[in-house]
Amino acid sequence: MEIKGKTVIVTGAARGIGRAIARAFAAEGAKVAAADLGSLAGAPESEWHYALSAETDLARTAREISESGGVCKAIEVDVADRASCQNLVDATIRAFGGLDILVNGAGIIKLGNLADFAESEWDRIVAVNAKGVFLLSQAALPWLEKQGGVIINIASNAGKRGSPFNSAYCASKAAVIGLTQSLAAELAEHDIRVNAICPGAVFTAMQFDYLVQRRLQQYPGQSYEEAFAAFVKDTVPLSRQQTPGEIADAALYLCRAEGVTGVSLSVDGGGGIGLS
Repeated sequence: MEIKGKTVIVTGAARGIGRAIARAFAAEGAKVAAADLGSLAGAPESEWHYALSAETDLARTAREISESGGVCKAIEVDVADRASCQNLVDATIRAFGGLDILVNGAGIIKLGNLADFAESEWDRIVAVNAKGVFLLSQAALPWLEKQGGVIINIASNAGKRGSPFNSAYCASKAAVIGLTQSLAAELAEHDIRVNAICPGAVFTAMQFDYLVQRRLQQYPGQSYEEAFAAFVKDTVPLSRQQTPGEIADAALYLCRAEGVTGVSLSVDGGGGIGLS
């Protein structure tokens, strides 16, 4: 697929991986609907176990793309809500006249042992990470069917291999991988390709604001950065973290690779060697 001139929705675009993907597509000449919670994240007292993206984060993504000469519209979305997903697609069509590429990048995480894990927290993780992919793909389908298109789902190596105290996140990302394969087979007749990207150790807000606190227990006496670097050295053959830009490069590749569908591409420095 030629990316220049295409329209792409990127959820989770306010920060981290989603932001890098939105900027990469804009740099290639795509018209970008950058979507995230924005003001829908709520007041600080209603935040998740780490601060979710704010309205200012989403506005920054759109501003940076525009200042770089790209075309971008910031649109708030709660991917766990059907009406909000439909509004995102409708707003994109009004702004750009069509839709060619959907990148489902929104995601959250919460660690905890099974015995004490709250049902409400499990439900929220699955709703954002897995149900959100279903709802937005369904909303986008009528437009993607018109001329063919691409869906890219941001999964995780956690969906290929479970880890202790991470059951909800691992289950949700395994669901994304399964959904990716099913939709690739189902939508091929409409010339819609569906793939997933499975990032490894990427130093995003999810890592820095939440997961690294768990790493400090493994690497006591070290700073956040030192604990994360030690974790990467111990678990990643290339001995370095992956960057949001590298995940964005994979998204561009999957759009251009006309013969590729149904894959779950690990971008993890070799951390998932041996995983199918």
